[in-house]
Amino acid sequence: MSQPERNIIKFEDILAKDEKSNVLFFNYDNEAFMNTGIQESGGTPPFASTTTGPGGEKIPGKIGIKQDLVTPFAFFGTKSLFLATANPAYPNDFMGKIAEALKTNGSAFIQSYSDCMRGWRHGASDALAISKLATDCGYWPLYTIRVKEGVLKFSYYRGLDVDKEKFIEYLKSMGRFKHLFKPKFLEREIDEIIHLTELRNNRLKKLIEAFGAEKPIDIYRVNRKKLEPQEHLLPGHGLCPGCGAGMVLNQMATAAYAVSGNNMIYVNNTSCSEVSTSKDFVTSWKVPWVHHLFESGATIADAISTSYKILKSKGYFEGEVPYVIHIGGDGSTYDIGFQFLKAALIRTSSFVEMNEYLVNQK
Repeated sequence: MSQPERNIIKFEDILAKDEKSNVLFFNYDNEAFMNTGIQESGGTPPFASTTTGPGGEKIPGKIGIKQDLVTPFAFFGTKSLFLATANPAYPNDFMGKIAEALKTNGSAFIQSYSDCMRGWRHGASDALAISKLATDCGYWPLYTIRVKEGVLKFSYYRGLDVDKEKFIEYLKSMGRFKHLFKPKFLEREIDEIIHLTELRNNRLKKLIEAFGAEKPIDIYRVNRKKLEPQEHLLPGHGLCPGCGAGMVLNQMATAAYAVSGNNMIYVNNTSCSEVSTSKDFVTSWKVPWVHHLFESGATIADAISTSYKILKSKGYFEGEVPYVIHIGGDGSTYDIGFQFLKAALIRTSSFVEMNEYLVNQK
């Protein structure tokens, strides 16, 4: 049986593209409401222990599923959209996706794995190894969906196959799953987590088979030694030691700076990243940055991008329309702000693209 063909995507070729996104909506998924006290969210995996759903004798952590957000967005009938999962443990894939999202017409949504050592209860030095294991065991597959003129194509990088031994190792590496192994080995619950993951990955495989790109394996080539240091975010942060959001923000800013220079506006929902980069009334951001509430950040990002395009189309703005990235955690993405995110994603990926007065305004 022949191996699927690989799609080699060079970073410099992405930068040379003439396309440009309206908004990149970015979710760093730490799988709970972390900055308000580690409460269970729609992103919390089954049987994980949180402060609102602790692992106890009667109820072993969260009862329910981890919601799938990326794949359903592809079937809303949008006109032009870039969707992807990412993991900072694979920086070439991560930064390549950020750059391609920003250089793709319409809008984009990227969901990134984002380790939380405090909420997941593990050592700070283990964050990178756990992040890598998440993809290698099949829990966090890396894939992409590109929608152009309403036609969608699936591709992937790795993590579609579940390795049960590595999966057990992954669960054991974090205190939030400790109750599944001690004082009793809860085989049914562990099997359920793995089973649900396999079902999701099998659905992905079928979608790739049905809607797969001609070359379905994406390999990003990024010479990280040649990348200039980003100038969007000052060094240092108020995040916990080993926090995955720190890795995520740095890699995101590095790729975004390569695309946009300093012509960038960030919109940041209330979240760990917002709190940690705006402490004591001193911002860590060197480019325009807007804080907004859980539910409305996506709408604000949409409004900023569209307003610039309207001003330019009317001759009131002569510069280059800025790139816009909306950063949200689980609250603004899964639960409190989901309706706003969904609506903003559809508007920026369809309504703006279908408006003859706005579509070519860059």
